[in-house]
Amino acid sequence: MQEFRAERCAGHWLHATLELSSKMSKIYDDVDPDYAATCSDVTLYSNKKGFFKNLADEVVSIAESSGFTDIFERVDERAKLAAVMENEAIMLTLRDAFSRIQPIFRSKDARVSHEKRLAAESALRDGDVTKALTLANQAVFRAPMTDVDDVIDGGVSLALALWARSEVLLKCDKPYAALEDLKVALKERLPLKMRAQYYWRMGHCYKGANESTRAKVSYELAIRLLSKDEDAKNQLQRDIDSLDYAVEKTSFRKNEGIQVTGGAKLSRPSMSNLLRITEEENKGRFVVAAGQIQTGDVLLVDSPYASCLESDYYGSHCSHCFKRLESCDNSAPIWCPNCSAVGFCSVKCRDVAVTTYHSHECKFLDLFIGSGMSVLSHIALRMITQAGLDTSLRIYSNYIDNGIKSTKDDQLGDIEGSMKRLKIKSRKERINRSKRNLKNSDYVVNFDDTKSSENKGSYQDNLETTIGQVYSLCTHSTVRKGQDYLKRVVMAMFLTECLKKGGFFNQLDKGSALRAERTICELIIHNLQLLQFNAHEIYETIRGQHTFSGSKPIYVAVGLYPTGALFNHECYPAVARYFEGNKIVLRAIRRLQPGEIVSENYGPHFLIRNLKERRRALACRYWFRCECIACREEWPTLKQTSSNSAIYLRCQNLDCCYKYQAYAKCLPNRCPRCSTLIDPKLVKLYMTNIDECHSLYQEGTRFMEEEKIEDAITSFCKGVQIFHEVAAPPDRDTHLAQESLRTCFAAFGNVHSISETTLSNVV
Repeated sequence: MQEFRAERCAGHWLHATLELSSKMSKIYDDVDPDYAATCSDVTLYSNKKGFFKNLADEVVSIAESSGFTDIFERVDERAKLAAVMENEAIMLTLRDAFSRIQPIFRSKDARVSHEKRLAAESALRDGDVTKALTLANQAVFRAPMTDVDDVIDGGVSLALALWARSEVLLKCDKPYAALEDLKVALKERLPLKMRAQYYWRMGHCYKGANESTRAKVSYELAIRLLSKDEDAKNQLQRDIDSLDYAVEKTSFRKNEGIQVTGGAKLSRPSMSNLLRITEEENKGRFVVAAGQIQTGDVLLVDSPYASCLESDYYGSHCSHCFKRLESCDNSAPIWCPNCSAVGFCSVKCRDVAVTTYHSHECKFLDLFIGSGMSVLSHIALRMITQAGLDTSLRIYSNYIDNGIKSTKDDQLGDIEGSMKRLKIKSRKERINRSKRNLKNSDYVVNFDDTKSSENKGSYQDNLETTIGQVYSLCTHSTVRKGQDYLKRVVMAMFLTECLKKGGFFNQLDKGSALRAERTICELIIHNLQLLQFNAHEIYETIRGQHTFSGSKPIYVAVGLYPTGALFNHECYPAVARYFEGNKIVLRAIRRLQPGEIVSENYGPHFLIRNLKERRRALACRYWFRCECIACREEWPTLKQTSSNSAIYLRCQNLDCCYKYQAYAKCLPNRCPRCSTLIDPKLVKLYMTNIDECHSLYQEGTRFMEEEKIEDAITSFCKGVQIFHEVAAPPDRDTHLAQESLRTCFAAFGNVHSISETTLSNVV
C-alpha cells in the first residue's frame, strides 16, 4: 500500500482546503436521508452479498468515531483522496484488506475440458443435442491454449473440443458456425490422422450452407486421403452425388440498424437534427426539440462510451456487445485465451476485448463478483482499462485536474440557452488551456499511433469528442455527503490496487508508477460519481410463442451513453427507450413542438407511482425535485383512472398550453390564459378526432394480438399524434397506447424467445 501514501505534509490538506462557504442544500436530506444513503450505496456495492460492504462500513465507523467524516465532507474535492491517505487508522484497515487482493478467476483446465468433450460426444450419441452443445461449449471454454498442457490430449485440447463442437453444431443446423470451429481447430493443430475426417465434415458444412462447389472439393480431398478405405470412398461419392447445385448459397444480410429521423447532427452523429442541446443555470444541459417532432420519430441511436455485462449473464451473452450467444447462427461462442468465465459472439468482439480492457480485468473477475461491487463500479474501472494507462492519465490532466469542461458541442455552437454567451466568451481560453495541457503532459499519447489497429473497435472513433462529452456530465460532488464520498474513495482504492497487482502500471518506473496510481484512483473516484446519475440499464425482452403476450424485460448490462445521458427526466416522458445490441435507441411517443423538452423516464412513471412516491425516489436516487407537468398537476395513476375519466382539450391557439374539460357543463367563451375565442364547432370536431384516436388504439391492439408489429405502430402513432394535436393529457387510453407503442418499438431491439413454461418463471 505504499502507493497510497500522501505526498503532502501531514495535516496540510486540512488547513489548505477547508471550504469557507456553508454546505450546499441536499434535497435528499429533506425527503428521506436514510433511503438516499441506501440508494447511493447500491450504486457502489451490493447490500446483500460480498465482502466490500463490510469493509466500507468498517472504514466509515473508524471515520465517524474520530470525527473525521465531518471534516472530510468540507475538504475540497481535489484533496479528499490525500485526506484519506493521511488518516492512519483508515489506512491501517485498508492495507490489511488490500494485502489479500490476488487474482481469482476461473482458469483453464485441460482435464475438465477432456471430460466435458467426452460427455458431449456421449450426449450426442444419445440424441440429446441441447445437452451436447452445452457440454461442448464448456469443453471449448475450459480448454487451455495449444501446447500449454501436453499431458492431456497431447496439448491440443482446444482443437479437439472445437472438433467435437463442430459435429454438434452441424446437428443443430448451424453449418457456418461448425465451419468456423473446424477452421480454428485446424489452426490449433488438429491431429494429422484426423485430416480426412476434417475434410469430410467440412464438406457437410458447405453442403448445409448450400455451397455445393466447395462441398464437392472438400469431399474429393477426403477421398484422396481415404484411398485405401473403399467403404468410406463409396459413402463420400454418394455425398457428392447428393449435392444440389441449383440451390442458392445461404447468405446473411447485414443488419444496418435503425437510423435517426431527419438526418444526424454534425456535432453529435448519434442525435437527430430534430434535437438540440440547451443549457440553463438550474437545469444544466438537456435536450429540446429543434423542429417539429412526430410520434414515432427516431431521435437517438447512441453507442456506449463504456459498458459492462451483468455477471449473471457471463455465460449466456457476449461480454463485449451483449448479443445472446445462442442467437448467433454463423458463429459459436468464442473463448477468452486466459479465463473460462466469459464468452464472445465472434472473434472480432473477443479480440477487441482482449486487446483493450479484458486483459486487465480477466484474472480478477471472480474477485469482483465475490466483493459484491456493483456493475457501475465495474464500468468505472472499465473506463480506465479500455482507454489504457496513457490515455487515462491524459484524461485526468485535461478534464479533472484542470477542471476543463469543454466539449465539441459548445465549440460548434450546439449549446443554446441563457449560458450560451458565457460559453462562447470563454471558449478560446478553454481550448488553449486544453492544447497547453496536451503539449506539456508527461503522458501525452497520439491516439492514431496507440490505437491504430481495427481491433481497438469503435470506441476509438471520435475519441476526443466523446471524452469531452463524457467528462462534462454531472457528478453532484458538491452536495455529496462525506460518508458517501468516503465509500467511493475506498472503492476506487480497491480497484486501483487490483490494477496494480494485474500489472497495469508495470511500464512505469517506481516514482512515475506511484504518481500514476494516485491519478488513476482519483479518476476512478470521478467515474464512480459520474456513473451514479448518467448510466442506463440495458435490457432484453424475453417472450414466449407470442411476440407480446407475457413478454417482459430483463436487465443484462449497463452502459454510459454520452448523448443519451443528456435527456432529462419527466414522469410523463416524450420518448421510449430500447436497445439494439449495446446501442440505445430513443423514439418519440408523442408530438413535440420546437423548444419543448425531449424527456426520458428514469423509472418513476406517473401511471404506476403517485406523486409522493415519485418525488421520494427521484430525490433520493437522482438528487432533484421533479417539477414536470405530471407532478405539478398531480396526475392520477393508472389505478385511479378509468376510460370515463375527464378529457381535456387544448386551447385552439396552438401557441397556448391551456387546457379545459371537454364535458364541462359550461365551456368558457375564451381561453383564460390567452383570451382566444373557444369555437363550439371546433370543440365538437375535436371530440370527433378523439373518438378516432380511440378507434386507432383499438385497431393497434388488434394488430398486436395478430403480431403485426409495423401495422400496430402505424395505428398507435397516428392515434397518439392526433390526440396531442387537439387534446391534452392525462388521458388513460392514450397513455396505454403509448405504453403499447413502447412495447412495439422494443420488439425491434434485443429480443429472446423461450418456452412458455420458462417465461412464467422469469422474475
